[in-house]
Amino acid sequence: MADQSEITLGVGVAPMSVEYEGGKRKGRGKSREPSRAREDLGDLEKRLAKVESHLIDEEEKFEEMDTHLVELDGRMEELQGDMQGALNTAIDKLASEGESLCLSQMGEYAALRDENKSLKEQLDKVVEENGYLRRELDQAMGKLKQVEQQVSLVAMAVARGGVAIASGASLVIPSHVEVPKPSVYSGVRNAKEIDNFLWSLEQYFRARRHGEGLCTITSWDEFKRELKRQFYLENAAHEARARLRHLSQRGSIWDYVKEFMETLLEIPDYPDAEAVFAFTDGLQTWAQMEIERRGAHYLATAISIAESLMEFQRSERSRLNPQNDRSEGDNSQGKDGSSKSYKPKEGHPRSQREE
Repeated sequence: MADQSEITLGVGVAPMSVEYEGGKRKGRGKSREPSRAREDLGDLEKRLAKVESHLIDEEEKFEEMDTHLVELDGRMEELQGDMQGALNTAIDKLASEGESLCLSQMGEYAALRDENKSLKEQLDKVVEENGYLRRELDQAMGKLKQVEQQVSLVAMAVARGGVAIASGASLVIPSHVEVPKPSVYSGVRNAKEIDNFLWSLEQYFRARRHGEGLCTITSWDEFKRELKRQFYLENAAHEARARLRHLSQRGSIWDYVKEFMETLLEIPDYPDAEAVFAFTDGLQTWAQMEIERRGAHYLATAISIAESLMEFQRSERSRLNPQNDRSEGDNSQGKDGSSKSYKPKEGHPRSQREE
């Protein structure tokens, strides 16, 4: 703050200007009055006090601004730390997600590679099976040609009376003459009788060509098996099973039963429970419900129930239209006037009825 004497001098004493005019000094200033000077001095002190108060206020504001700046710096550092932490977290998350995605992609790639490998193996297996089937087909064609040659040899042998020779192979057809069997040994202990008995056995076996393997069937089951092998196809049972699975009633029950039994006879050792299911499944819905209601557990029982349903249908038609039923009854009778109905073959395991 300025000194009071300096302020009083600066305000109370007015400068005087001296002018030289015509060689004479002329003074225009006049000293102010003391009261006027004191008033100006009071005004100046007031103004100085105001300036001082303003300076103090500004200094406080500057200090407050410094405090705010310090707080702002702290907040900026805190915000920078938070942003750095969030950025690190995001980077770690992206890195983990990228790693997991890479692992999943590697797993999918490995799965696709394994699947491609399995498909390639399956393709190789199919190619191998195709080659095997082709070889089997060639063998079958060769066997078929051999069978054709044998058939031609048989025809030639029949035409020539028992012997046929073609391309180095000969075929001898045994004669149909009945060879007498040797008599039973009586048990006499005589060398001559024993020699005669052995000679008769030798002649019998020679006549039957037993040593050539022309007569190796010794039982009825072997005869049936050999007969089926000669006339049935190798896959006849498989085809019969396929037909039996797709068999269904499209007409009358009689036709369905007949077709079912004809197909079933081509399948050896077919279980009775599966036969009952296949027979019932092929019938119409109302017939299935009736057989299930009566509780048929055997094929013969199910067939008899189906025949009774057929008779019931016939009686219902005759009641509604007697003339048509009479004509149908005439057509269904045989030559002796008895009506024909399907019955399972005796001796067949499926012909047993439920106790």
